[in-house]
Amino acid sequence: MGAALAAMLPGARFIEGDDHDAPSHLPQTEQWAQAVTRLTDLIGSAREPYLVIAYPLEQDSYERILAACTRRAARLRVVTLAPALAAAQSDRGGRVLEEWERQRTAQMYLEGYASRPFSDLVLDTSATDAQSSARQIAQWLDA
Repeated sequence: MGAALAAMLPGARFIEGDDHDAPSHLPQTEQWAQAVTRLTDLIGSAREPYLVIAYPLEQDSYERILAACTRRAARLRVVTLAPALAAAQSDRGGRVLEEWERQRTAQMYLEGYASRPFSDLVLDTSATDAQSSARQIAQWLDA
């Protein structure tokens, strides 16, 4: 969905936040910290007018990313994709989820990822495909 959105925004760049190259032997909390550091570094060095970053945010990672945006005088808009849990755990868009992914999705919903207080837009994507969701977000950004 992020790549579809980036394709709709002039000069945008899509960044998959999970592509952080942190060593897999590290504890997840350290991998996540390295991922956020990578994202803040990319924000700081970006030349594109839009960065579309796909990454689940917690309060501390949101604050770090917000600070990186503030340093470069860029506006941060947080969009939370929040389909119904059953939809989030289903095979959609040609992607087949593994059981651990379904379990992690349920855990993330319990931890509040689908309803963050810092979200500027919470979008229920239960009944839409990636292109339709991206169009909705692009229209919202343009408003």
